[in-house]
Amino acid sequence: MRPLLVRVVAGMLLAAPAVMLPVAALAKAPTKGTLTEQDLRACMGLGGAAPKAQVEVCTRILNSGRVRHPHQSDYHAWRAAAYLSLKQTTPALADLDRAIALQDKPEYRFQRALVQMARAKLDEAIKDLDAVTKAKPDFAPAYYMRGAIAYRRADYPLAVTSFDAAVTRMPTYYQAIYARGLARVKAGEEAAGRKDMDEARGMSGHVEKDVAALGLK
Repeated sequence: MRPLLVRVVAGMLLAAPAVMLPVAALAKAPTKGTLTEQDLRACMGLGGAAPKAQVEVCTRILNSGRVRHPHQSDYHAWRAAAYLSLKQTTPALADLDRAIALQDKPEYRFQRALVQMARAKLDEAIKDLDAVTKAKPDFAPAYYMRGAIAYRRADYPLAVTSFDAAVTRMPTYYQAIYARGLARVKAGEEAAGRKDMDEARGMSGHVEKDVAALGLK
């Protein structure tokens, strides 16, 4: 998975209220093998845990029988993020399908949309992104990803509208500002597009690299 998408997924998951649930959701009954706070952090991808180790720890936790229903969904989602980092989209999708079956949360839908984008299943990604914006209308990254899909499809007016929606909700969203500039140039709005790109470059020296990671050039 591209670094920008990894950061977006991590940010979305860590912002979710359910993040603090897994520790409390662990059953108290003793089991063979102890699960530690470090295990939980590793499954979440914190503390420098590599994706492969993250998959292993999340799998061990899920197989332990100690996670109360329906909170297994968090661990499936975290393992999915690790699989996607490893470019293993099939198990990532399976984990997110399972997470959504357990608890249909917008953060899981958003993450699944990213997996579908990586699989070039753009119509499926749009369905999940639409569900996210309906549940969380102020969540700017969903509009940004919707704009990225429109841009990939050369629907530049829709891309401009979507990126603008992201910027409206997060005025400092420099990736969306730069992407809006790219789309405006493609749509024939040269001056406005160049202005957006210059503004975004002034906000971040790596914005072009971030946006290019989504295939927007």
